[in-house]
Amino acid sequence: MKTASKELKKLRAMAENSLHRSAELQQVLAQIEASLSREETQKVIQKANNI
Repeated sequence: MKTASKELKKLRAMAENSLHRSAELQQVLAQIEASLSREETQKVIQKANNI
């Protein structure tokens, strides 16, 4: 029974770490998307100013 409890704790920790990494990955992807969006906006503004 003790080993089952330890295994469950281990699996729970692994699941929590996975969720944490998933959240971090989503945050990084959102930052990249925002950066690309800003770059596109800057290009549009520059083209508009050149017209």
